[in-house]
Amino acid sequence: MDFWRRKIGGEIDQDIFELLKIVNSLDGYVTLSSCSGRIAVIDIPEVGDKKAVKFLGKWHDVVECKAVINAALKSEQWGWLIQYPPILHVACRTVEDAERFMNAANQAGFRRSGIISLKNHVVEITSFERTELPIAYSKKLLVTEYYLKQVVEFANIKLKRGKEKLKRLQSIIKTFSE
Repeated sequence: MDFWRRKIGGEIDQDIFELLKIVNSLDGYVTLSSCSGRIAVIDIPEVGDKKAVKFLGKWHDVVECKAVINAALKSEQWGWLIQYPPILHVACRTVEDAERFMNAANQAGFRRSGIISLKNHVVEITSFERTELPIAYSKKLLVTEYYLKQVVEFANIKLKRGKEKLKRLQSIIKTFSE
């Protein structure tokens, strides 16, 4: 299969689907992986042990504090609340294409973007909207519900900001074919 005509496959967050279609329709660009941003509660036995992580809750849209609490109370070890920013990996035909895509990302507000592979000129687009903190240990909350409510509200705001940046990026990328 021609690398540059690859179809979108796998699981796709609905609120990033249109952007992926637009990018993949452009000559010289193909998406490799993406996430529109999410909030998650994970259970981890010790920091750095990514293989043993278990997702206790995962949301790609705003979440209620009660859902986060219910997920955290299932933690066997360390229950962490993490709010991830959007992330998009795009292979570009040339360095100039990669530079154009990075400029569009920066213009949309994605300040943490760069080329992560020189082989296929892969650009990673992401931003600083990330929150992570331990909130439970061994099925018990480490923080008050009031504090957790404030943190979840903050995470929801940051999640929304990331999704707004995706919309701005989509508008900018649309102009590539004009």
